Amino acid sequence: MTNKIPPQNLEAEESILGGCLLDPNAIGRIADILIPEAFYFSAHQQIYKAMLELYNHSLPTDLLTVTSWLSDHKLLTKVGGRNQLSKLVESTVSAVNIDHIANLVVEQYQRRQLISVGYEIVELGYDVTFKIQEVLEQSESKIFNLTSNKQDKFKPQLISDCLREVFQELKQGYTPGYPTGLKDLDGLIGGLNKQDLIVIAARASMGKTWLGCYFANYIAIQQQLPVVFFSAEMSSSQLTKRFLAIHSGIDSSRLIRNQIYQDEIDSLKQALCTLLRLPIVIDDTPALYQNPGRICSVLRRIKSERGNLGLVVMDYIQKLGDRAVSNRAQAVGKFSGAFKDIAKEFDVPFIALAQINRGVESQTNKRPTMADIKDSGDIEQDMDIGLLLYRDEYYNPDTQDKGVMEINVAKNRNGATGTCKVSLDPIIGTFRDITVS
Repeated sequence: MTNKIPPQNLEAEESILGGCLLDPNAIGRIADILIPEAFYFSAHQQIYKAMLELYNHSLPTDLLTVTSWLSDHKLLTKVGGRNQLSKLVESTVSAVNIDHIANLVVEQYQRRQLISVGYEIVELGYDVTFKIQEVLEQSESKIFNLTSNKQDKFKPQLISDCLREVFQELKQGYTPGYPTGLKDLDGLIGGLNKQDLIVIAARASMGKTWLGCYFANYIAIQQQLPVVFFSAEMSSSQLTKRFLAIHSGIDSSRLIRNQIYQDEIDSLKQALCTLLRLPIVIDDTPALYQNPGRICSVLRRIKSERGNLGLVVMDYIQKLGDRAVSNRAQAVGKFSGAFKDIAKEFDVPFIALAQINRGVESQTNKRPTMADIKDSGDIEQDMDIGLLLYRDEYYNPDTQDKGVMEINVAKNRNGATGTCKVSLDPIIGTFRDITVS
């Protein structure tokens, strides 16, 4: 195999370059689908780079302009000189089919990439220092990277290119995330923003899983995009029953015990029909086997099958990693950093639920602070938004704030901090704005 010539198409490459030299509008039809690296011959790569540079500065890509640009940058000799550029023009009839020809060049490039990745996977197979699960995950990742073209998605950009995108967003009133349906909370955080790591932290029984379920359910309904809920604590059956409680109004604790009253059957059927239509995906893989590589693998498959993701939820972060290691903060910190990377890679809000230390139970004021997050490590540093939950009725049965959850936006990288109150029914997991009469 090593003696074979890598896949390439010389005539197609020359035809593309000749077409761009002939027709000033041709490059605009292929600039978004053809990158310089797709050309097999280095001289062709350099000529195309010159054309893209001219195109990005609204300059023509005719023979004279391209020749001058290459000459000014001391590259003309490297690409074969003026005669080579003239030959490209002379051998090209027109640029009518340039987008079709560009796809032929891209296909050969993808074949070369596939061959390269194949060799890398072979080397991984021979490398016994990696566990087989790591080998499989890395191999899968390499293949998926080819199909998703991430090498283009994350390429460096000039600020001039960024400004064009930002201007369009401002002109269109573009919002980077999704409303939560809770107006006071949206007023503070602006919704669940794509690429943000959002940490929801609370003591046990405060309602953090309920809030995670609420966000997952709301985004699935409003956006009709796949929502992936990783549950390291509850089984898929238990979590599904929580979603059933939200839609049926049936006591979740009875649903968990499979206790249904006769007059609740119709409500349960309606809830089932509603949930059947929602793109919610539950992964209850035990925490012992859960890791960032596996999470990415799951998300890639779902994205491949269902399209762009709407939201990712992890319940909860301290369940992950080796729980026997001496430095748990460091172990948990690796996951929080990975979650932020995943949020950026998949262009999706990532919600990670987290536990609060028991120490708050001995305090007079039991409202948690950021410092109270268990095994916090790098969690505070990695998160974009930190939501700390508190329900006064849990500690004070006679409180006037029954059915009220305080959401303290303790960190907001791109906005305001502050506390808002929402109405929570902890039996069925429904959240609502508190109306002031």
